Amino acid sequence: MKKTEEELLSVQYRIEKSGIKQQKLENRLVSISSELRKSKRNSMLFMIFLLTVIMAMGGVMYYLNTGKSKTDATTTNSTYVTQIQKSKDSLYEELAKLKMQIATYQEKLQVANDSITNIVSLNGSTDQINENQNVVNDSVNDSSKIPFYKNQHAIVNKVFRKDGTVFIETDYIEYFEGKEAVKRAKENDEAEYDIDKNGDTLYFLYNNYYVHNKNPLIRILELDDKVRIEDINQIANGFPIKAFQKIIADKPILILGVDNGIVYKIKKQRLP
Repeated sequence: MKKTEEELLSVQYRIEKSGIKQQKLENRLVSISSELRKSKRNSMLFMIFLLTVIMAMGGVMYYLNTGKSKTDATTTNSTYVTQIQKSKDSLYEELAKLKMQIATYQEKLQVANDSITNIVSLNGSTDQINENQNVVNDSVNDSSKIPFYKNQHAIVNKVFRKDGTVFIETDYIEYFEGKEAVKRAKENDEAEYDIDKNGDTLYFLYNNYYVHNKNPLIRILELDDKVRIEDINQIANGFPIKAFQKIIADKPILILGVDNGIVYKIKKQRLP
């Protein structure tokens, strides 16, 4: 009987010991499961962080490449624009030369026609008409003698005659109209300006033209024997000094056709 009780106690002890081991195993499993969940969460966070970094790097590379492409395109377009502008300026220069030659040729024809008309109105002499017509033909046919003068804006201070030659005392100036006038006046701090409602500065000129005397050097220029003056009826031979003195009395802006210090044409600048 006593032996049976001891065996029962031994069995009970082993059962209790097995229960304790089982409890420890369950606790261990719970701990491992918690660590696995924690490790999984950390792995997910690391993956999200890694993807974020990769996307950020990709965005930076795309921005840099796009910026470089735009810079290259801008440089290329700027080069093309410069080349086109140079070609345009060259064409304008050639066109200006052609216009000058045509204007000179027309002036020669006008001089001849005016001479014929004036002689007819004075005395109706056929001989003088024929003589002047020959002068016209010689002047037109001999195109090599046409001076290729350039137009120069100037203020004429004085006109005088010396040893049979007429001279003028001139001061060269620069003359501009429209947008170019505003631009030049702005560069020299002489433009009018106003502030609009957006706070922007608007530059303008009341007269819409601008005169700048870059070099106040006084030049003495010789007048050609056949110089033409606009708005003066040159009937008699010789230069009409008194009539021209009346014109320059108010210091108007004149356009002089000058070549090698000789004036071939004088025209008054029409102001806007």
